[in-house]
Amino acid sequence: MEHLSLFLNSLIMAMAMSAPYLILGYVAAALIKEYISRESLAKHLGDAGIRPIMNAVGIGALLPICSCGVIPLGVGVQRAGAARGTSLAFMTSSPAISPVSIIMVGMMLGPVYLGTYACVALLGSFLIGLVGNRLLRDETRPVTDFDSIVDRVEEGDRHPAPAPEAGSRFKRAMRWAFWDLGPEISVDLLIGLSVAALVLAFLPIELTAAYLGTRSIWTLLLVILIGIPVYTCSVPTIPIVWAMFMRGAMPGAMLAYMIAGPATNLGELNAIRRNMGLSTATFYAGSLLTVALAGGLFANHVVYRSYEFKAKMIGENELQVQDCCVPMIFGNRVDQNNLGQIAASVPTWHYPFIAILLLTISVGLYQRFMQRKRSEDDGNVVVTNSARGETQE
Repeated sequence: MEHLSLFLNSLIMAMAMSAPYLILGYVAAALIKEYISRESLAKHLGDAGIRPIMNAVGIGALLPICSCGVIPLGVGVQRAGAARGTSLAFMTSSPAISPVSIIMVGMMLGPVYLGTYACVALLGSFLIGLVGNRLLRDETRPVTDFDSIVDRVEEGDRHPAPAPEAGSRFKRAMRWAFWDLGPEISVDLLIGLSVAALVLAFLPIELTAAYLGTRSIWTLLLVILIGIPVYTCSVPTIPIVWAMFMRGAMPGAMLAYMIAGPATNLGELNAIRRNMGLSTATFYAGSLLTVALAGGLFANHVVYRSYEFKAKMIGENELQVQDCCVPMIFGNRVDQNNLGQIAASVPTWHYPFIAILLLTISVGLYQRFMQRKRSEDDGNVVVTNSARGETQE
C-alpha cells in the first residue's frame, strides 16, 4: 500500500506542477504552426550553403512535430530542392526540440540541463546537416507511400488557400492546440508521468546506480542503442528522465537517451531509406549515435564533471535525496504519502491550468477510444463482407 500511495501521489504532484507549462507550450506551438507556412519553410531551406542548415535547425526547433510527423515533411522539403543534409538537420532538431519540451525541460530538469541539452541538440543537428551535405550524393529514390503525402503537401503550397482573417486564424490555432495537439500530448504525457511514478515507487536505487549511475562510455552506448530503435516522444520522456535522476542516473546517460530516442526509430529509419536512399539512412543513424555519445560525454565530463548523486534510505521504504542535478520539485524525499500536504504545496495560480490539462486529457482519451472503436467497426465490416463473399461462392 505504501508503494501504491507513493505512485498515486507522485503522479498527482507531477501533473499539478507541470500543468501551466504544458498549457502555455500548447498555445505557443499552435501559434507557430499557424503562422509559419510550408511554402515559407521550403523557401528558406532550398538554397545552398550554411544559412539553409541554420534555418532548418531553427525552424525545426520551433515546429511542434514529433519524429513520425516530421518524416513526410522532411521528404517534401528535400524533394522541393533542399539538400539531403539540410533535410536531415530539420528532421533531427524538430522532434528533439519544441516549445513544449523546452518549457518542460526547464521546469523539471533545471536551467543547466536545459542549456546543455539544447546546445547538444541544436549543434548536433547543424553538424549532421553540414557533414551530410558534403558526403551525401543524389540517389535514385524509389516511389513509396510517402509520395502521396508529400504530393498533397506540395499541392497545398502551390495553390494556397486565401489568407484567413486574423481572428479566425487565432481561433483555428487555439482549436488545434486544445483539440489536436493538446489531447494527443496530454495522454502521452500521462503515460510518461505514470511510468515516472512507477520508477519512483518500485525501482530499486541499486539497479539504477549499477546500470546508469556511472560515467562509463559503455553506459552511454547502452542507452543510445536502446533509444534509437524504440519510438519515444520528447515530452513524455522528460518526467521519466527526472525520475531516473532521482534514482541516481548520471546526466550524460539521460542526455544521450533524450538525443537518440525522440529523433528516430527503426520504422522511420526505414522510411528514410526508402525515400532518400540507404546511404542517407545509414549516415543518419550513425550521426545520431555520434551526437548522442558526444553529448553524453560532454555532460558527464565537462558540465557535470564534479557531480555525484547523494541519497540515503530512511527506514525501509523512504529515500531522502541529498544532492541531485535536477530540481527536487516534489521535495527532497521520494515519499509523498500525505495528499493534503501535496495540495498545499501547489501554487494557487496552477489550478486553472490543472483544470484545462484534465480537460485535454479527457478529450484525448475520448478521441483514442473513438478511433479504436472505428477501427474495430471497420474490421468487423471487412470480416462480414469476406464471409458473405465466401457464402455466395
